[in-house]
Amino acid sequence: MINNKTCSLFFLLGLLVPFAGCSTFEHRPPDESPHVFTIETLAVFGFLSAPLFAEEGNTVRSPLTGSVFIRGPVPPEIPEQLTARLFDSLAGRLSVELISPDIARRAFLTVRDSTYSAEDREILRKTGESLVVDALLAGYVFRWQERSGTDFSISRAASVAFEIALLRVADGSLIWKGRFDKTQASLAENLLDLKTFLRGKGRWMNVEDLAGIGLSELVEQLPVGEKD
Repeated sequence: MINNKTCSLFFLLGLLVPFAGCSTFEHRPPDESPHVFTIETLAVFGFLSAPLFAEEGNTVRSPLTGSVFIRGPVPPEIPEQLTARLFDSLAGRLSVELISPDIARRAFLTVRDSTYSAEDREILRKTGESLVVDALLAGYVFRWQERSGTDFSISRAASVAFEIALLRVADGSLIWKGRFDKTQASLAENLLDLKTFLRGKGRWMNVEDLAGIGLSELVEQLPVGEKD
């Protein structure tokens, strides 16, 4: 006959067993701990337009990260405007020494003119090398579609897709990547996207507002030291 203490023990084991396989932590011996890369200087190159080898509406693979996006129209002035917003956000948030997009882009053009047939990622790495920085931040804008309609009635929603990648200059390796790829939907269409609905104050956003939400999210995720 099973007594009360035995029943209690089985009950506790039943509670603990489901959690035993759910841990997301990887325990490493001290001598196997991954090397921590410290960034003290960061060149903010900013955004480029999407590669031209894919037509609008087709998928395109990022030369920087390998991520796949649906390509859409991107007005020529957008990458520079989004870059300015990115740098302003970083300047107010990060504690590291920042190299501005203007300086980084001039260095990029110099390196590109002297480096034939190299891919963008290698040109960016050499750009960072010429600027003597630890890392470089760059990305692509793949889609920038304005809404058709008003704050409360639309025939077409705003849609935007871009990414930023943090490259280690020493070897060109990818330290971190972040993407924002969203077409705004009504709350009824996408109940899981309550966060965007609330940040948009329940209205149909224009593409600049939608992109601003995405840019803020990526800046918050960037694994670089913040100001106290």
